[in-house]
Amino acid sequence: MGDELRSTRADFVRRAAAAGVTLGAALSPRFVGSALASLDDVADVHHFRSRPDLSPPVLSVLQRKSGTSAGHLFLSPSSGPGRRGPLIADDHGHVIWFHDTRPVVAMNFRAGIYRGKPALTWWEGRTEHGLGDGTHIVMDQHYREVLRVPAGRGRPSDLHEFVLTDRGTALVTAWERVPMNLSSYGGLSNGEVVGGIVQELELPSGRVLFEWRSLDHVALDESHQGITDRGPWDYFHVNSVELDHDGNYLVSARNTWAVYKVHAGTGEVMWRVGGKKSDFTMGPGTVFAWQHDARRHGGSNYLLSLFDDGAAPQVQPWSKALVLELDLKRMHASVHRSFVHHPPVLAHALGSTQVLPDGNVFVGWGTSPYMTEYDRKGEVVFDAKLPKGGQNYRALRLPWKGLPAHPPAIVVKRHVVYASWNGATELASWRVEAAGDTTRHPRTGFETELPVPAGAKVVKVTPIDRHGAPLHRSKTVAV
Repeated sequence: MGDELRSTRADFVRRAAAAGVTLGAALSPRFVGSALASLDDVADVHHFRSRPDLSPPVLSVLQRKSGTSAGHLFLSPSSGPGRRGPLIADDHGHVIWFHDTRPVVAMNFRAGIYRGKPALTWWEGRTEHGLGDGTHIVMDQHYREVLRVPAGRGRPSDLHEFVLTDRGTALVTAWERVPMNLSSYGGLSNGEVVGGIVQELELPSGRVLFEWRSLDHVALDESHQGITDRGPWDYFHVNSVELDHDGNYLVSARNTWAVYKVHAGTGEVMWRVGGKKSDFTMGPGTVFAWQHDARRHGGSNYLLSLFDDGAAPQVQPWSKALVLELDLKRMHASVHRSFVHHPPVLAHALGSTQVLPDGNVFVGWGTSPYMTEYDRKGEVVFDAKLPKGGQNYRALRLPWKGLPAHPPAIVVKRHVVYASWNGATELASWRVEAAGDTTRHPRTGFETELPVPAGAKVVKVTPIDRHGAPLHRSKTVAV
């Protein structure tokens, strides 16, 4: 734990004993339970001396073997202990970069390419009833915001998709509320329907190049979502958009249990897989429900990955990650690969299935706090979890090289330097310069403890990459 301050139950007992207090006598059971619960919360959150403004949740690595793919872990925890915001971590669970987005939450965090250069992208805003209203952010590899773009035509910018394409555009989702007589569906005659919207935006202008409205192309009777008189009927609920290899779109709708191939010119539905009106016969194990994150893979064979929540309401015993093979001639779907967490989990929302370039599969288990990587044989090579109550929209493994524009942060306490550099992926060691002495120490996590040479009055540190080259320099501080 060398890079963070974390309290434990044992620490609490020792401090109580040192103060002459016994847990069984002087403290009431109610007080003890409350105190220990609060210490659990502290233990689930990082606290850094050099960056007290950053308090992301702790990521606990449960299993790590050889055979994981290259890249860092990309998360954006939206509940549970700790602050909200985009988070990059390594395979030890150490924080690499964290960005606090208070008072709003961040979703759909990933790395991509913007105008030929590496970039980070995410959505941030407020959510209600599973829909978002916010904006989309692009940040360069020096962690400087370069673009903030909403959905087009005044639509609410939804949380479910923001992905940069290789043709210099972005795919985003939005939604609309439309008054409608729903009496024939068991609803109100003066009811309201929520329609899903897909847009492709020109960047950086945000001009709408393409817009698709579910209400124009998908009938209400395709929905599996129950209708009530308590609010608008979210019959479709678009939750991912993918640019297919032929330039058309793949649109996943949670509440119809279907993935739609949408024509880029006319907007017409070319075919559906899953749901009530599937154009594919669904082979054994292929039926999915309340799914997320539909993505296209493969060359001559058409592979479609998705996260099959199976709830809520629950219609399957547990959630699973699926890779389907679609035979476009016979219009038949079969299981190519399937993964279930051990122990099994049931996510009532969220989730992702990422097929990596080497054939490994990285799964984010949605409202369940786990994230797992499987190798080509289906063996678990990585498993980690957020604290209790933590959930994450998508968990991804992606390549990223971060070069912060800001200098490292340092603070000196009791002749120890605490040094960190938020976002530095190339940092391998620290050089301490003080009292005419220079020493080097390996990086031990987000924050590294560095001894101050005897007799030093001031100190500064320099981050060093794995080749021995200096990357930046900290300010000079008094000891």
